[in-house]
Amino acid sequence: MAAVALKFVDDNHLRFQKAVERIGNRKTAERAYRKVINKTGTKLRKGVLKTLPKQTGLPSRTIRKALGKPKRASASYKGNAASLSYVLTTKGGLISLKHFKPRELKRGGVVARPRGQRLYLEKAFMKGGRFPNRKTLNMDGAGAVFRANLNASKRWYRGFHSLKSSVRIPDEMVIGPSKAEYDNATRSFAPAMEAEIRRLLALKS
Repeated sequence: MAAVALKFVDDNHLRFQKAVERIGNRKTAERAYRKVINKTGTKLRKGVLKTLPKQTGLPSRTIRKALGKPKRASASYKGNAASLSYVLTTKGGLISLKHFKPRELKRGGVVARPRGQRLYLEKAFMKGGRFPNRKTLNMDGAGAVFRANLNASKRWYRGFHSLKSSVRIPDEMVIGPSKAEYDNATRSFAPAMEAEIRRLLALKS
């Protein structure tokens, strides 16, 4: 359940100091950095919102809810120092298979699609009763996938438990296409910052 933060920040203090010297005013330099960091961070968030649904197999609305609102770079306020970082934070454990379009098969078992890949779950079930009048089990939320507790001590009453996928959004944020979005944002920052500094210098001349 530990949270994962995808932080975009220019942590090169020397580069920032050089920007201050070139622009000639620290507040103006901070404002320029905030502008570029937030613009780059917004682009990063849009990229992650685009890649994670396909990467995980989850609906876009689920990903958007999981990411929540970003913590944007901000100016100093009421004694608080200025923040020059853009942070996306998410947390959560392994996600129930009910979120991956599960379907009970007539021949037995259930098919679901975590990460968009077909997964067959032998001896799993979603409904109770005899065919053809089986009814959906609403325990643990409608659409959950269950399997018998095979290690139960009483063979005549094993009970059952809901199944989870191997997908965990915090893990997915830092691998694959989502990690590539972060790397692209990191590479694009320095050129974007240089362009902003030159724009400000041109306005002074």
